[in-house]
Amino acid sequence: MKSQSLAYKNYLRRRQNEIDAERYRNLKKLDLYDEKTFYRAFTKDLLNANNEVVIYSPFVSKYRSEYFTKTLIALRRRNIAVFIFTRPLEEVDYLMRSEVECAVKDYETLGACMIYLSGLIHQKAAIIDREILWEGSLNILSQRESKEMMRRTADEDLAMQVMSHLGLNKKLAEGYKFQYERLYRSLVENSKFNLGLKLMTFIVGVTGLVIMAVAWSIHTCSKVAIFLLKCIKSLMGLIRFII
Repeated sequence: MKSQSLAYKNYLRRRQNEIDAERYRNLKKLDLYDEKTFYRAFTKDLLNANNEVVIYSPFVSKYRSEYFTKTLIALRRRNIAVFIFTRPLEEVDYLMRSEVECAVKDYETLGACMIYLSGLIHQKAAIIDREILWEGSLNILSQRESKEMMRRTADEDLAMQVMSHLGLNKKLAEGYKFQYERLYRSLVENSKFNLGLKLMTFIVGVTGLVIMAVAWSIHTCSKVAIFLLKCIKSLMGLIRFII
C-alpha cells in the first residue's frame, strides 16, 4: 500500500480535530451568542423552565422589562420562581433612577422577586433550574444597542459553581422566605372572614414555615426544598383563586 502523503495526514488530523470539537460541543452543549441571537434563545430557555429562574443583571431598564412582560406572565401562570439580582437604586446613576424604579415595579408586578446587592456588582449571568448557565458580557435586563457575547452551558456542575461563586444560595433562601411570607399575608387577609379557609390557610402556613425553616437552615435550597415550596405555592395560589 502506498504511504499517505504528509499533506493528507495533516488533513486527516485537522478533520479528526473538527470531529472531536463537534462531539465535545454536543456533549457539553456549549453555544456562543451575540446581542442579536441571545434573546430568542434565552427566552426559549425561560419558557422551558420547570422550577426556577435566576437572573443576575446589574442594570435594568424599562425597555427590557416591557420586552420580558409576556414571558414573565407565562412563568407566573406556571408558578415558576423568578429571582432577579441587581444593584440597589442608590447605586444607579441619578438620571436613570426614575426609569429603573419603573422597571423594578414592572418585575415585581409580574411576580419576580427582586434581590438587591450592594458593592457595584458587574457580573452578568442567568441560571435556569440550576442546570442551564448563561454567562458573558451582556446585561440581560438592560441591553439595547451594545455589542455583547453570551455563552450557554447545559451543565449542572458549572451552574452550581457559578451560584456558589456569586454567593446566591443564601440569598435565594431569603428570597423564597420573602415570597412565601408575602403570599401567606395576602392569603390571610383575604380569608379572615371565612372560618374554613382560615383553617386551611393555617395548615398550609404551618407546613410552609417548616419547609422554609429547612431551606433557611441549609442555605442551599435543595431541589427537594424547591419542589416542596413550589407545591405549597401552588396550593396557596389555588386557595387564593377560590377566595
